[in-house]
Amino acid sequence: MKSMTGFGKCHQIKNDIECDIEIKSINGRYLDLKLYLPRELNYFEYQIRKVLPTYIRRGTVELRLSLKDFREPRLVLNKGKLLKYYDIVKQAQAELGLESCIALDFLLAEPGVIEASNNLIEDKILQEVLNECLHNALDETVKTMEQEAEGIAAELKESMNKVTNALNAIVKEIPPFKQNLYETMHIRITEIMRKYNAESLEQRLMQELALYVDRYDIQEEITRLHSHIKYFWQCLEEDKEDMGKTLNFITQEMQREANTLGSKFSTANTFKDILIIKEEIEKCREIVQNVS
Repeated sequence: MKSMTGFGKCHQIKNDIECDIEIKSINGRYLDLKLYLPRELNYFEYQIRKVLPTYIRRGTVELRLSLKDFREPRLVLNKGKLLKYYDIVKQAQAELGLESCIALDFLLAEPGVIEASNNLIEDKILQEVLNECLHNALDETVKTMEQEAEGIAAELKESMNKVTNALNAIVKEIPPFKQNLYETMHIRITEIMRKYNAESLEQRLMQELALYVDRYDIQEEITRLHSHIKYFWQCLEEDKEDMGKTLNFITQEMQREANTLGSKFSTANTFKDILIIKEEIEKCREIVQNVS
């Protein structure tokens, strides 16, 4: 299990290249990647978008990269521009009737006469540094996500234990509740039968009584909740893909069953336990929003 909240960075100096990558991740329904790169490294965006999803599946991820290259630049003379500038200067001298010597440093200072021949895309040393720094930053980010996930898992397990205990307490209250309900209704029906002396209504009233008692039967909700809890535990034990989405779906189903349970079977003895179940399920549903 991994949390969607994480932070990692890498500062690396290698082969006279200094690279810094910082990654911050927070909750997000999908993978939303925001990159901040130097203009000359825009080509590296493709590599980042290719590698990062293998580490982080969901979340809003912000990545910042800075680079300092201390290597001696490879410079070349642009002969075409040099000759063009020389011709222009000669034309200007002719127009003005001047015959002074043209200074070489003046020509070399003109834009584009001396150019850097570095092709960053084909610079294997630079690519090695960038990739190594990227993977190191991602490793650290994932590590913090897993550390936070340990705390999340502990909270979820504690909540599931509380839900199970409260559910078991409710189950113990079912037999006496149904018996008391049946006896109370039977007494009321007997009184009505005596008052109206309608023997033909007795069978009909007893059928209605059975339906009324059955309406308060919560065995189906109990069974479903136990099933959801079992699957919830199973997901926690296994590193399922898209675990956050799965756990969120399970808690939604549990919440639905808990609401039905509360509407059908809320007595003085069970109100506290039903409240615990609803509170803990809601708590879990909020927590799993941060699970990747």
